[in-house]
Amino acid sequence: MRKILILFIIFCITIINAKSDYYKNLEYQYNIKKYDRLRVYLDCSIGNLIMKPSNNKYIITGNIDYNSTLAKPIVKLTNKGNISRLDLKIKADKIIKSDNKSLVNSLIEDGNDNYKINFEMPTKISTDMNLNFGLGKVDLDFTGIRIAQLIINCGLSDVTLINTKSNIINCENIHIATGISDFNSTGLGNFNSSNYSFDVGMGSAEIDMSGSANKNSNLKIDVTVGSLELKLPKNTNIELLIEKNMLSSVNVKGLISSGDGKYTSKDIRERWSTMKVEISVGLGSADIRIE
Repeated sequence: MRKILILFIIFCITIINAKSDYYKNLEYQYNIKKYDRLRVYLDCSIGNLIMKPSNNKYIITGNIDYNSTLAKPIVKLTNKGNISRLDLKIKADKIIKSDNKSLVNSLIEDGNDNYKINFEMPTKISTDMNLNFGLGKVDLDFTGIRIAQLIINCGLSDVTLINTKSNIINCENIHIATGISDFNSTGLGNFNSSNYSFDVGMGSAEIDMSGSANKNSNLKIDVTVGSLELKLPKNTNIELLIEKNMLSSVNVKGLISSGDGKYTSKDIRERWSTMKVEISVGLGSADIRIE
């Protein structure tokens, strides 16, 4: 019995060591203190991403664990004048020849874990985010990051987006396409943007517009065949217009209906900001409530 146990331990160690030979770690650090603005372009066809605020106000730090039999991630920082640009691209479309593992086997066995991406973003610089995801799991925490513009294409990825602190700069635009993924959010009103737009495809979207926004805003949501759960902020004058057809399912709570798909807040106050909301629902469903 003892010999069998020893052989089993040796076998496990061999498997672990063999697997570790395929995985490499890349580390990055960029100081962008001398720039006035940061633009981030991230294109990941596959992988699991965690992005959150950095403890250092002007430093980008990151690390990527990846399967070295697949294509190496491309990460670079460039600049044009006083604007810096971070590019990150992951395309699992290349294989390094190996006797033990093929590209197909790698993708089947390890899936999204072939690429594990972690980045911490600076909090003292105006930042544009343009994020494009394929297949994976994405956790985004933009609390304290100065977001000037945010564009996300979720693709096939399950995406979680949170922002628990009011943005201290003006945010030009928030546009998110949920694809066929599950999209979950918290505190999107904290981005303090004038314009929000969402395309809800075949997946589900939980859109939480709560936060401490203090200016008028427009929110537009198109639901194709997916499902929407929308939480609207309290202490805000809401003007809601819904377009739907006979195959749509729409439920509205906490607002007063005036007919023809029009709803307003029960309590309207002059000192509050106003959020104008337009929702179009095709074959999908929408549940709308006040926080």
